[in-house]
Amino acid sequence: MSPSAILLALLGLSLALPSAAPKPATCQVTGTIKGLGTKPVVFLYADHNGHEEYDTVQAVNDRFTYTAHPNVDGLFNLKLVPGQYTPIWYEPGNITVTGSMTELDYLQVRGTPDNDALTNYNQLIEERFVRHPSKADSAVDVRLARQQASLAFVRAHPTTRTSAYLLYWQTMYNSKPRAEYQQLLSTLAPAVQASFYGKDIVRRLVILRDLPQVGHPVPAFAMPDTAGAAVSLAQFKGQYVLLDFWGHWCGPCIRAMPHLKELRKQYSRQMTVVGVALENPDDKKLWLQAIRKNQLDWTQLSESPSNIGVTEQYDITAFPTYMLLDQQGVLLMKTNDLNSMEEKLKTLVATP
Repeated sequence: MSPSAILLALLGLSLALPSAAPKPATCQVTGTIKGLGTKPVVFLYADHNGHEEYDTVQAVNDRFTYTAHPNVDGLFNLKLVPGQYTPIWYEPGNITVTGSMTELDYLQVRGTPDNDALTNYNQLIEERFVRHPSKADSAVDVRLARQQASLAFVRAHPTTRTSAYLLYWQTMYNSKPRAEYQQLLSTLAPAVQASFYGKDIVRRLVILRDLPQVGHPVPAFAMPDTAGAAVSLAQFKGQYVLLDFWGHWCGPCIRAMPHLKELRKQYSRQMTVVGVALENPDDKKLWLQAIRKNQLDWTQLSESPSNIGVTEQYDITAFPTYMLLDQQGVLLMKTNDLNSMEEKLKTLVATP
């Protein structure tokens, strides 16, 4: 027996001494942003239910450090100026953020696998098709090329949550056959499919399968109005219904209101307008103010991001969106443009 073992035995101590418990791994963010100076650095934690939390640290000489905490979707956002956000994956390790205040769209976030992948995507694809698009290509060509490049990136990176994140947004804003999205999801690693955005893709695929189709009745709904009373879509059967999906926060929605008021007045005997707003519960006062300020004297309904059944079921991914229903609730048209809606109405409804 070794001298140290004999000493431990004499002292009545166990040879199997417990090792020090490992310190929990942290997600440490260090930033060096040229021109940041001593500005406050804000970190936003948000989920798809409209809940938000903020942390703030103070920069010193263009630098900052921050210890992040997990978020429901795996991401948190860096905000250096109002309205400008850089997503960062929560991963234990040392993450670096570098760049310049003059080019906040292209900050580099590196140090962990998911963050490396997202920055690589931004450099390979976003900069190519958004920052430096080919002058020879039309906007449609650039959009399609960007979409194809994004899907190719997903195929090439099946083990990163970034691929689930990118594929989810593809299902939100691009029109590929649902089967192609389904097949691509199946190629991702099981852990990626089980991630927050992997599950979101599954939900999106169900929505895409059951989308309201022109020529078919839309799903029924009931939603609270400005007084909190439930209003059913079925109440408007027997007349054309123009559904206006909007929000008090949506500049294009507000700018289109005078035109919408003109259409409502012109077709008031045959058509009713129903506003469907997506509003945070805390913003009800602002929603009501927008209704009064813009004199929107037709039925106004609202649902919150924590309960977006109709907005999600009807696949409303841009605001404003307008849907025209016939007297039996059959979808006649879906568009983001009131001018095209006006042309459609001219073919359907005789002006009094």
